Order: sequence, then structure tokens, then C-alpha cells
Amino acid sequence: MSLFVINRYEDESKKEVENKTNHFSELLKRIEERKRQRAAVNNKSTLNKDENNLEEPKKKKKKKLLEAEKSNDLHTEDKIVSSEKIDEHTIETAKVSTKKKKKKKDIKDIDKFDSIATDNNIDLEEKDKNLAEENNDDKDTTNKETSLQSNFIILGAKSRKKQREVKRVLPDWLAHPEIISADLNSGPPLEELESVLETKLIEILRANGIIKLFPVQSNIIKWLHQCNINRKMGWWPRDTCVSAPTGSGKTLAYVLPIVQELQTRFVPKIRCLVVLPVQELAAQIHKVMVTYTSHTDLKVGLLSGASSFEQEQKSIIKKTERGKYLSTVDIIIATPGRLLDHILKTPGFSLDYLRFLVIDEADRAAEWLQYLPEPHSRPPVLTLGNMRSSKIIPAQKLLFSATLSQDPEKLSRLGLFQPKLFTTVVTDKDTDINLDKVAGDFVGRYTSPGELTELAVECSPSYKPIVLYQLLTRHDIIPKTLVFTNSGQHAHRLALLMQLFLSERNVVVGELSAQLVSKQREGILGKFANGKIHVLISSDALARGLDILDVQLVVSYDLPKHIKGYIHRAGRTGRAGKPGTAVSILTANQVEIFKQMLSGAHKVVPNIEQMNLHAIANAVNYEGQLAKLTEILEKEKNESLERTKATKRRRVANMTKNKTLGLRDFPNSPIVFIND
Repeated sequence: MSLFVINRYEDESKKEVENKTNHFSELLKRIEERKRQRAAVNNKSTLNKDENNLEEPKKKKKKKLLEAEKSNDLHTEDKIVSSEKIDEHTIETAKVSTKKKKKKKDIKDIDKFDSIATDNNIDLEEKDKNLAEENNDDKDTTNKETSLQSNFIILGAKSRKKQREVKRVLPDWLAHPEIISADLNSGPPLEELESVLETKLIEILRANGIIKLFPVQSNIIKWLHQCNINRKMGWWPRDTCVSAPTGSGKTLAYVLPIVQELQTRFVPKIRCLVVLPVQELAAQIHKVMVTYTSHTDLKVGLLSGASSFEQEQKSIIKKTERGKYLSTVDIIIATPGRLLDHILKTPGFSLDYLRFLVIDEADRAAEWLQYLPEPHSRPPVLTLGNMRSSKIIPAQKLLFSATLSQDPEKLSRLGLFQPKLFTTVVTDKDTDINLDKVAGDFVGRYTSPGELTELAVECSPSYKPIVLYQLLTRHDIIPKTLVFTNSGQHAHRLALLMQLFLSERNVVVGELSAQLVSKQREGILGKFANGKIHVLISSDALARGLDILDVQLVVSYDLPKHIKGYIHRAGRTGRAGKPGTAVSILTANQVEIFKQMLSGAHKVVPNIEQMNLHAIANAVNYEGQLAKLTEILEKEKNESLERTKATKRRRVANMTKNKTLGLRDFPNSPIVFIND
């Protein structure tokens, strides 16, 4: 029946609905305009804030503006969608109402709709404010997050910030050392030290031909004298580091004050320990210490492996009838390995009463320190409680080296207590020194004596022996020469070849390496010191600390691996104010390494000389001498094989003898054969 129903107001209702939709669209346009105006105002405010904020970079400002615009666009879209939903709902209600009500009521409905729309508009404005506040909160949180994230390094991302230069910050005692002049002639006479040294020590110095001390010696003796006075007052003595050139008198700098301080002891106990890297240097320091303790009751012991372990034990420890162990020495000179053996294996060997711990050539490894008693290996923190409670005062560490490390990490392993650094400055004699300015420049430098002349020669590897021969025979008189190689085999081969070259000149060539027994090394060193051996070819066993008189020429036949090796090799000459020359023989591929090694240590790179060696090689009959060398080496090889065979035969003969003797004594015992 609905098909036949006639709607009289159909056209009118359509017109009314169209008018309402037009009105709604106008309202929506107004709402959108207001939102755009608000968005523009917000953008202006953010721009003003960004302009005032000068600390933020431009890229961050652009990002913030884009984020603000995106957030505003999102809010406007949400509001438009919500308003559209409201409009659709109101249109549906309006359609239902037009079918049931008249035109007058329709006008009232439009007014009601306007009021509803305005109410909705007010609600939307409140929502916009809340969303804007939330957006500002979100911006603050994002800014905090970005500031936190900026402290982290993003892997794979290129940092556009300029990297800060890392500057080395040293401890105050390393950055501000006490400077000592390297001019050995500037030291004070012995009369000025009469208030510090006793008369007997001064008399022994004069008897040994010493009229005045070197600057290093006078400064360290005065400093240690003051430290001993402070110790008697109850203060812990400060540790001392000395970096001075080779041959500047570092040994007497600690021997004299230690002897003077310990000579008044009543009971012999180990109160001084001097640790050195090699046997030969330990033997040399032992002789010096015995010389300056001859007028006292102090006893000096040597633990270096030159004697057997049992003999060393008997020389330092005595067992009483009651079973107690007593020390028979006051001062011990030791090498690290032998010292550890006695600490772990010798009963009664105690270092609890140490007062002085001297580490000569202190740039070497010092793992043995951890085996010392605790207050001496690493002193506790300085507090009044520790000073009162500690029964034993920590030993004063004295570090001496020409190549003392300025690395704080390495020095921290030594457990130094409030250390003080003494160092020298090498300058020309004619210029005046401003020590305050030079102090900062020293750190990281290696020092060499001013009397040392450094040279370098480049050649091919096959002509290195010819260069050495030319250096030796350059003058009419062959100087007292010390030649260094990197291995004992090289030293042996070179010594044989040089002896062939120099046999016509009646020059004696000796060799020294770790392959020889300690007694053989002592004999060779004695002959070289007395002048019976003119040229001594050695491995690095002699490179540290040994004081051999009147060495005029030092040759580095093989380039050392590190600058420290170069410094110690060259330091065997130019000692105690006497002139000396150090020459390095280089191959073509070693020239750049040599330059970098010296320049890295802030040393002047010498001019590298190139020699014409073909004529010299022909004059010496180089090829013929090499053939003789191969024959000698082959003969030595055969002799060594014969010796090993002979020792095996003797062993077999001794074993068969023991078997036959055993069978005679026990004829009924079963026979057991042992396979060798």
C-alpha cells in the first residue's frame, strides 16, 4: 500500500534538507578557517622561540618545526573527522524531524542545531588546548630524549661534530720535575758536601781520584739526606725517580747516602736491596758497594747466579744452634730471577726490615715486586691511622735509568709513594739554561751525554763487515771499540771474520754473549778492560749500565729494535765527561726506521754517510776471507758433533759399568734392560 501513498510535502522536505546541508557546510568551513588561524599562530610562536634559542643548531630547529606542523595537521584531521561524524548524526535527526513536524518547528530545530554546533565548537576548542598542552609535553620529553641520545655514539653513523684533541695530562710530579744540569763540569767540589757526607766517605772518594761530584750525585745526595731526617721525625720517605744520561754518575748517587745511613746499625739485617737486570752489572755494583763500605761493619751480598745457589744461601743466611735463622748481610745486590729463587726457596730470607729498595735500569719489567712484603711492594694510603698503626715504615724506592718511562700506567705498577722526579737537560755548553722553561719540554725525552757524537752509515747487507773494518782502521791507531749485534750467533761469526781481517795488524778481537759461561764472560771483560782485547763484539748483554773505562767507539752493527736499546748501547762511550763516538750501520730499508726512532724520542737525526766499499773489499780480499770463515764454521760444527758423540759414548759406558756391577753384587736378581 505504501506504493500508492501520496506525499504532499515531498518537494518541500527536499528543499529544507538542502538548506540545512548548505548551512552545515558553511559551519564546517568556518571551523576549518579557525583551525588554520590557530595553526598559523602556533607556528609563529614556535618560530619566535626557535629564533630566540641561539644554542640549538639549525637542523634541530627545522626538525622541531616539521614535527609541530605534523602534529597540528594530525589534530586538525582528527577534529574534522569528529565534526563530520557529528554533522552526519544531526542530519539524520533532522531528516526524521522534517517528516513529522512543520516549517515553524523546523526553524526552531535550525536554531537548536546552531547552538549544538557552537557547543561542539567550544568542546573542540577545549580539546585543542588540551592537545596543544600534551603536544608541548611530548616536545619536552622528545627534547630530553634527544639530548640524552646525543651523549651516545651511534654505530655506523658519521658524527658531524668536530672531534676534540686528546691532550696528555700527566701527574704533577711527572709534569714538573726537578731539573739537573747535564754539564758534568758544573758539579760542586767535595768541600761543599762536608755538611752532608762524613769525612771517611770523602777520604775514600779522594783516594779514588774524585775531586768533585757530578750534578746528579750532589742533588740526589742532598735530597736523600733530607729524606732520612724526615724519616727520623716519623714521616714516610718519598720515593725518588732519576732520569739522567749514561755515565752521569747515578751509581754513587745512591751508594754514598745509603752507606752513610746504614753504617750505624747494631744487628745485621737486610736493609737495602739493589736490583739490576744482568749479572755483569750486578757484579760491577757489588764491587762499588764493597769499596765504599770497607770502613764500616756493613756486609754486602751478591745474588746473581755467578755462584751456586747453595753457596749464595750460606753467604747471606746463618742457622743458629737453636734453629733460628740470622742474616749475615746488610746490603744485597741481586738480579730479578735469582732474587725470586731466594724469596721462595731460602729459609730465613726476610725483607721485612728494608729501608732502601734501589731499582737500577728501572724501565725493565718489575713483576718481582709483588713477592716483596706488603708495605714495601705497595705502601698503604697515607693516613694518621696508618702511620700510627704500621709497625714497619715502607721502604724508600729509588729508581734510576737513562730511559726512565714517563708512562703513568707503567709507573703506577711500581707502587710509588708521593714520588719526586729528577731529570737532566742536554744543551750546548755555550748557551745559558733557563731551567723553568725547559722543565715542561723534558717529559717524554730520552737523554744522552753531551760529550757523545752520533753518526750513521748506510750500505748493503753484504758489505756491513767492510763498513766495520773501515770504521776500525780509519785512523792509524785502532780505538778501544765495542760492537753490538742482536744475537750471539751474529757476534760469533762477526768476531771470527774481524779477527781474519785484523790479524795482520796484531789486533785481538773478542766476543761476548749469553752462550758463554759467567766465568768466561768475566775473564773476557777483564781482558777488555785491561786493554788485552782491543775490539769486543757483544750481544745486548753488555748494553746496560756497565762502566768500561776508555771506550772510544761504539758500533751498532745490527739496528736495535727500540730506542731504549740504542740509548743504552751508545751510552757505553762518552761517559764521565770523556768524549766518545757512536756509529749505527744501516741497510737501505732501515734508514727510515732509524729516523723515525730517533725523531720519536726528540733526538737529532745524524747525517747518514754512504761509503765507496768496492775498493776496500778488494784490498782486504773479502771473498777469500768469507771462504775461510765458512771453513772455520764447518770445522767448529764437526768438532761440536764429535763432542756430543763422545759424551753419549761415555754415558753408555757408565750405564753398562753400573749394570755389570749390579749383577756382581746381586747375581740371582732378574736382568732388566733399559732402552736409551
